Amino acid sequence: MAVFLLVHGSWHGAWCWSRIARRLGAEGHRAVALDLPGHGADRTPARRITFRSYVESVSAAAAACGTPVIVVGHSMGGMVITQAAANAPELFSAMIYLCAFVPLPGESVFSLGRQDRESLVSKSVTFRPTAVCARTERARTVFYSDCPPEDAEWAASQLCPEPLFPQFGRFRARHPIALPRAYVECTRDRALSISWQRAMASRASIGSVVTMDSDHSPFLSAPEQLVGHLVELARMAG
Repeated sequence: MAVFLLVHGSWHGAWCWSRIARRLGAEGHRAVALDLPGHGADRTPARRITFRSYVESVSAAAAACGTPVIVVGHSMGGMVITQAAANAPELFSAMIYLCAFVPLPGESVFSLGRQDRESLVSKSVTFRPTAVCARTERARTVFYSDCPPEDAEWAASQLCPEPLFPQFGRFRARHPIALPRAYVECTRDRALSISWQRAMASRASIGSVVTMDSDHSPFLSAPEQLVGHLVELARMAG
């Protein structure tokens, strides 16, 4: 049995993993999904949240599992799991990036996002003093284009303001991460372009890459296929 720790991306929460967690359980695995600070059921004010807050939340959730976990990071969550694994590699057995940011030292979510010229995210948000808000009508197109309309409508209604300060936190690591790593790329992604996904996986020397012909949210649009890939990658990681 493997233990999966599921880390959501910007504007989302643990709710987005419900179908994945249920299916992983049916496969005999344990799945834990958390709300990062300021997301889902966590009501921490945005002004108090930093990139470090996110990282500490993931590390605490991993430690609470009582055994090294396979950590899965979606989108912005890739940035968070990378720093968490660099800080405390003993908490993790493998890392899986799901159409996610893979930073090099010194990079942030903001700097990585700016390099993706094909992404539609910048045209789909509004800014507040301490948060960035996804426009509901645009979210259905950018995040959930392959989902049934009712699923896209439901997911878009769950989105919360994304705290602003964590977007500028930079990845810092003294040593390269030695954990097994894999990347699940999504070719129809409009939030994180396939070309930028592939560039990040390549420059980070991630050798195990799985391709899904899906939007940015395969946990909703193709959950059975995604779970199959996660289980297989876990098996490969030993």
